[in-house]
Amino acid sequence: MFIAVEKCLFISPIAHHNLRFCWQDQVQETAKLRPGLQEILDKPIRELGLRIEGSPLERFVQQLYRELESKKLVKFRPACYLTDEWGCPSGEPVIGIPFYLADSDLAQMEKEVNDLEDAREIMMYLRHEAGHAFNYAYRLHRTPQWKQVFGPFRRPYHDNYRPIPFSRNYVRHLAGWYAQKHPDEDFAETFAVWLTPRSGWRQRYRGWGAMAKLRYMDKIGRELSNVDPLRRRGHTDITVDEMESTVAEFYSRNGDRTAIGDLALDPDLRDIFDASKRRKSARPAQHFLQAQRKTVVDKVAYWTGAQRPLIKTLMESIEKRVGELRLFADANREAEHLVQITVYVTALASNYMTRGKFIQP
Repeated sequence: MFIAVEKCLFISPIAHHNLRFCWQDQVQETAKLRPGLQEILDKPIRELGLRIEGSPLERFVQQLYRELESKKLVKFRPACYLTDEWGCPSGEPVIGIPFYLADSDLAQMEKEVNDLEDAREIMMYLRHEAGHAFNYAYRLHRTPQWKQVFGPFRRPYHDNYRPIPFSRNYVRHLAGWYAQKHPDEDFAETFAVWLTPRSGWRQRYRGWGAMAKLRYMDKIGRELSNVDPLRRRGHTDITVDEMESTVAEFYSRNGDRTAIGDLALDPDLRDIFDASKRRKSARPAQHFLQAQRKTVVDKVAYWTGAQRPLIKTLMESIEKRVGELRLFADANREAEHLVQITVYVTALASNYMTRGKFIQP
């Protein structure tokens, strides 16, 4: 099983899944705007010659290795490879990285149709996946102490999980209270916090239940600092050299939308975006929301625990509706608009998490 991280996600006995939500029409529109992209769209991914070495990704992988060295983990260097999403195959001490991050044109396309990871997010994902790889390399999940601290590794893995917001028994790293998803994710998140330079985990988590997990990680890190992994090499999932689909086919195949339905939000949206189009400071509310989408989606997913793709689709539905209603935002009140829409989407997401619906009849 491949543990994939929601983009925002990872792979293990347990695994994450591909949560990319891209749309063919957006891909084609992007290609029209950028000369040369159509040729890339029509090419099988395996023929693009993508490699980590010499690509924009190389510096991040090297940074990960430096961070491992700074923690004195001198024998642990997980191999990284390009694949279709972030992940770590179950039980395999290797790290899969999305292929689009190895090429500037593909990265731009991903940015247009989805949300492209920035440098900070790339390192967050790498540290998390390194946690999975470390767990598998030394087979920690088989030890009684690991099970006592984190729980049973073979616990069923559920993609849709209900976290306990603000629980202090877990560290906070990826969005959506991700450490609560499964014991394997709990360990990977704990490893990531421990590994992050200047995270200040001793001060930040003082008095938390999660401190016992961090102390375990610190202890096991020292004990294994100069120890050869029980499993030095691992088997990859599908690699970029095995991906026969074209770039266009890849995005089309992974382009199913999450159904939102008719939310009947018109009165609320009119209250939030109430600027007159006659004002010089007025701008289409749809343009305002599109510019703020990633920020809102990231923060709402982080604090509510709702699946990020669901929040992204909700935001896009709102953007489309304010465009159809021809609503305007006031450039002089953008901070107010941003606060209102963020709180509004948070309320909808929280309603969904507790009742299974955005709006109650």
